[in-house]
Amino acid sequence: MEFLESPQNAFVIFTLLHFTIGRAFSVVFAIINHLPLYFYLPLAWGYDYVQIPVYGFILERSSRIPFLRWMGRRAKQASETWQKKKLVQRVSSWGNVGIVVLCALPIRGFGILSATVLTYLLGKDRVKGTVLLMIGSLLGISLILGATKGAIDIWWILKGK
Repeated sequence: MEFLESPQNAFVIFTLLHFTIGRAFSVVFAIINHLPLYFYLPLAWGYDYVQIPVYGFILERSSRIPFLRWMGRRAKQASETWQKKKLVQRVSSWGNVGIVVLCALPIRGFGILSATVLTYLLGKDRVKGTVLLMIGSLLGISLILGATKGAIDIWWILKGK
């Protein structure tokens, strides 16, 4: 645990977890390692905010730049497969609420990227889409925080301490 005692190392690990595995894992990492939540939860929200314009840029420019064109084709194939799933069809039919729910769910395959793609496919403008995504992100962070704290409390009750 000496590696985690350094605030810089915890920050780097949190950042790497957030951008590689996702929001759920980075927030759980912060909670389990007793990192200051007043710093790390807003940081997770900020990291989600940073991802929105990046994904939007890729979606909007995918036909102009060769590498992005390739990524756009892959994203289109993935979104066609993704849209065939019943849960995604149901969430898509909810409109704005569906975007927030899709962004908030702490399940692998959901989150900022999926919700950004849905926002783009539903034709939402940038400001409204960003607001919906940030509301979903905040709800997702709150959901992860509550579930993790609850699981830890149950664990300690079952252990008898």
